[in-house]
Amino acid sequence: MTLKATALLSIAAIWAGAVTAAVLQGDVWWILIFAALAMGAVGFRRSVGLARVLAIAGTWGGAAAVVAANPDNAWVSVFAFLATGAVVYSAMDRNSFLTGLAVAVSWAAVGVTLSVTGDGAWIAVFAFLTAGSVANSRDDTTAGLFAILGWVAATVLMIVLDGSYWIAVFAFVASTLHFGLFGIPRPARIEWDFRSDDHSASVR
Repeated sequence: MTLKATALLSIAAIWAGAVTAAVLQGDVWWILIFAALAMGAVGFRRSVGLARVLAIAGTWGGAAAVVAANPDNAWVSVFAFLATGAVVYSAMDRNSFLTGLAVAVSWAAVGVTLSVTGDGAWIAVFAFLTAGSVANSRDDTTAGLFAILGWVAATVLMIVLDGSYWIAVFAFVASTLHFGLFGIPRPARIEWDFRSDDHSASVR
């Protein structure tokens, strides 16, 4: 049996986050069950690629921060597991590091927001939805970029406007607004139409 290095790195990131949270909040040991399920989703022989390793590490790092902030938030580990599965079994290119970074940033945003404000754990649901959206995007570059910008802006606003966690909804929406999917065509070139070739006065 051949073990894949990127799979092992992903599994190590999962357990590092889960065990850290369990140690800091001793009564949430059951999150290790979802870490085990996430490990099963990754497997030992699947070559997931470094981009997915980045996404998975960010997911479980953010989830660990949320649980460490408040043990009542341990249910977030369920969505960390679901996000892991969404990334592993997605159409995401194994070298799409911007996509992996976008997933990591969305979960890091949840962790940072909860660490500062102490509330609003439900925004992890939108981090999970973001992971599924960008990982299966037809245009991973722009989707990843929009997701990163959306979650960074949302994090700043949620911290400044303490309690305005609904802003996370717009961060998720930003991850879906990429070229070529919802009526935003990718421009191929610019046509310099200052003068008409056929000297026609009509608009075309």
